[in-house]
Amino acid sequence: MRVGIWPVAAVMALGVIAPLCVLAVVSWSAPLDFGGVAWGKFSPDAYIGLLYERDFDGTLVLHSDFVRILIRSVVLAASTTAICLLLALPTALYIAGCSARMKVIFLLLITVPFWTCVVVQMYGWIILLADNGLLNQLLVRAGVIHGLLGMLYTYSATLLGMVYTFLPFMVLPIYAALEDLDWSIVEAALDLGATRTVAFREVVMPSCRAGIGAGIGLVFVPALGTYVVSDLLGGNHTMMLGNLVAFQFSSGHDWPSGAAMAFAILGVVLVGMLARRARLVKKTRIGVAHEFV
Repeated sequence: MRVGIWPVAAVMALGVIAPLCVLAVVSWSAPLDFGGVAWGKFSPDAYIGLLYERDFDGTLVLHSDFVRILIRSVVLAASTTAICLLLALPTALYIAGCSARMKVIFLLLITVPFWTCVVVQMYGWIILLADNGLLNQLLVRAGVIHGLLGMLYTYSATLLGMVYTFLPFMVLPIYAALEDLDWSIVEAALDLGATRTVAFREVVMPSCRAGIGAGIGLVFVPALGTYVVSDLLGGNHTMMLGNLVAFQFSSGHDWPSGAAMAFAILGVVLVGMLARRARLVKKTRIGVAHEFV
């Protein structure tokens, strides 16, 4: 191993691998009554509790709450990723075609949400979406609605907050990929008779595919484990995995269950990444086989 890699390896070991190892031990440990774990006493109950719970007579019955929250979290994260992609692709294309001065301005505006913490941003959305809030009053005065908006603490409010939070993570990688695109190739395709749709599909999309893949990863993974947005904008109506994990480590006083749920999230992400990698490898092998044929 080169000397220059040691600092990165040390950071990864101390900041990622070591906490995961501790979390793995906690997930297999027996819980104490008021938080913490009984070190040295191991039990698989935390993982069993993800799908089952013990009845009064000690028999295991299906515990569907975690599965329901898991499905809700995956659907919300996937919906957020899809909406961000639909919004980010034309945005990145437009910015890539602007002058150097306008590119700096637009990129600065996209990074504005990074200047404040997510909690402050979500309280701004609460003020905007609350019943009798700013948006509610504007719609009432415009005659669009005649009562309360009723949008806060709903699935839609949570999805809106997640899209707002993670949209820059989709725009920036796609824009970075488009910056390396040779636009003369697009002009050549148009000159040779290709329509704008064909040029976009056959020239632009393959060039920014890596940026799209990076954006999907940067949005879906943190969206799956988010808890601030769903807690402040969704409340108890849209509890996600992040909220459930935070509850187990705080009010629930069940650290092993929280750690097991965290590893369940990690497992979902790893399965998705491995599936995507297998798909890319399969496409690459098919392309190589066609070239030989």
